[in-house]
Amino acid sequence: MANKDKSAASFSLKSIQASHLTVLLITLLALCLRMTAIFPIGYYHPDEIFQYLEQAHRLAFGYSVIPWEYRYGMRGGLVPVLLAAAMKMGDIMNTQSFLYWVLPHAITALLSLGVIWSAYKLGRLHSFFTGCLAMFVAATWYEIVLFAAHPLSESLSFAAFMPAAYYLIAEEKKKSSLILSGFLMGLSALLRFQYIPSILFITLFTLRINVKQWGYFILGGLGAIFISSLSDIFIGEYPLLWLFKNIQQNLIFHRAEDYGTAPIYSYFFDIWTNWKWLSLILPIPILVAAYRYPALFGTALVNLIFHMLVSHKEYRFIFLSSGIFIILAAIGSALLIEKATVNFTPLHKKLAQIAAFTTWGACSFLCSTGNISHWYQYRGVLQAEMKARSLSNLCGLTLYQIDYWESGGYSLLHRPIPIYSLLPSNMYSTRYPDPIALSPSLFSASNAIISASSSGKNLPKEYRQVSCYPQKNGEKTEDICLFFRPSSCFKKETADNFEINKVLKNIDQ
Repeated sequence: MANKDKSAASFSLKSIQASHLTVLLITLLALCLRMTAIFPIGYYHPDEIFQYLEQAHRLAFGYSVIPWEYRYGMRGGLVPVLLAAAMKMGDIMNTQSFLYWVLPHAITALLSLGVIWSAYKLGRLHSFFTGCLAMFVAATWYEIVLFAAHPLSESLSFAAFMPAAYYLIAEEKKKSSLILSGFLMGLSALLRFQYIPSILFITLFTLRINVKQWGYFILGGLGAIFISSLSDIFIGEYPLLWLFKNIQQNLIFHRAEDYGTAPIYSYFFDIWTNWKWLSLILPIPILVAAYRYPALFGTALVNLIFHMLVSHKEYRFIFLSSGIFIILAAIGSALLIEKATVNFTPLHKKLAQIAAFTTWGACSFLCSTGNISHWYQYRGVLQAEMKARSLSNLCGLTLYQIDYWESGGYSLLHRPIPIYSLLPSNMYSTRYPDPIALSPSLFSASNAIISASSSGKNLPKEYRQVSCYPQKNGEKTEDICLFFRPSSCFKKETADNFEINKVLKNIDQ
């Protein structure tokens, strides 16, 4: 009898160690994938640079490109302050390195591990296998990995939302977990206020009319508001005033619509593009999981429907929905496998589970084919700018016939020199100065130019081509080149009309 008890204890210990090892290995896999994803130069959307990294650079080093959203005071300070701290830390660790750029991306990637943890905990509510499969999919699904590597409000908000959602869905709602959930949900809402309808839905669904639980939840939310208010003050704005200005600009003046509109059904085409043929299969396991996790499923639907009703559409806006759907699909597939293998031998059950992990990994790889480039756009311009920053006698940089938002701004150049912007001539009408009349003074005010190779023939003869980098623009690929002249810069007053911040102010961008 004693030997039997000893054997049982030994087996239990081994099982615990194996489970911990499995979770640890998946976490390490998630971390490796995310750290790998931050290194290719490129961005998913210009907001990544100009709304967040540029403003962080201004806070950390005193200079940046300032877009219209910050001139109008319609952006909060949470993301810039977080990234600025990481930038400054990287610069302190090694002033001459690229670490100041890497650390903000690494912080975003590390914070996304909360999504991995919450996926495991949500699946673990049913079984260990379900938890591990949900965790594995959250760790390896290419969209979740790639968004995690880019400092966008959507990815940061999702990273705060998922752990908070788990605490709300968990059957045992402790005081501490409710306060933490409120804090994280508050951060999620402040990072991406368009998620507020979804946040209200899941909170109402789970807390219902429990006044005591609401009190703890709101207390945590007030903590998030306090931190956000401090960050707003730090960037020189009144606390939360940006929220009302943002609503004013987009709801009343429809500024977002200037950047394009799309029909109500367009998100379904985006999902088809990113999920491919899986978009026909995944609704089945999603609906299976929805039966057990109705709050989470409803949250994803509310967010999707809300953004379908908004005229200006971008796929990143529904990342909360697509991320939740993928995690629910993983949970649903695990539930289906457990039901189908209930009468299998232990060996056959294990083989079926291994097949599930393998299939999800393969699906992520296949769906990523042809789509990964969406997260690394305008690499040619960014690589040319990185080359320019390495020139020791660089005194001025001109973006010639290139849209300003294709560049990395000062956050990538990291040199306190003038950046001049000569936009394509067919843009912004009369709000932009005449490039033909002023280009000679502009060329003497800078000694480095980034432009398409086809535009090189229009440059003064003293400029020599340094290097070129391929860049895909739509269906075609063109070379983006860096041109340089070794002589000094002679600043002229007329060239100031092309200074990038003056250009953006003149064209109200």
